[in-house]
Amino acid sequence: MLTNEHIEESLSISYVNAIVAHAGQVFEIRDRDYGVDGSVVKIDKIANQYIDLGAAFDCQLKATVTWQFNEEKDLILYDMKVDAYNRLIRRNKNGTIPCVLILLCLPQSKNDWLTINEHELILRKCCYYYYLNGDETDNESSKRVKIPIVNIFDCASVNEIVKDPFGVFSDA
Repeated sequence: MLTNEHIEESLSISYVNAIVAHAGQVFEIRDRDYGVDGSVVKIDKIANQYIDLGAAFDCQLKATVTWQFNEEKDLILYDMKVDAYNRLIRRNKNGTIPCVLILLCLPQSKNDWLTINEHELILRKCCYYYYLNGDETDNESSKRVKIPIVNIFDCASVNEIVKDPFGVFSDA
């Protein structure tokens, strides 16, 4: 039987894959983990043919039950492990395309994560995306990431990022 951590990871992959597919793009999972879990590939129709225009942005997927909501500031708070945080900062400073943190915020109780019946499949809560930039942290164990709740990872946000990833994250 899988650990809860592995189940959370599998659910995050499924969530992202479903959203990206519904947005009309392709999610490619990396089979080697060097700090990037997958890529969102831009698909376009040119002269009645669909064509792969390459990776628009890469993703580092995380899933957790230990997130918090700050109502005052409309932020999702997540304590990210320092190693993963610094790798993502390094990647965005030195990489050729943006790499986005995608965080699946799950309910505390495992029984509330997924509901399945003959009419629907419901995966609870949702994913948020955030582009990490700036300086690496000197913290020893974790770095608090503050994600605006407007950064819901949905079809509209996927297509917005795919359209102009550098433009979307230029203010980040």
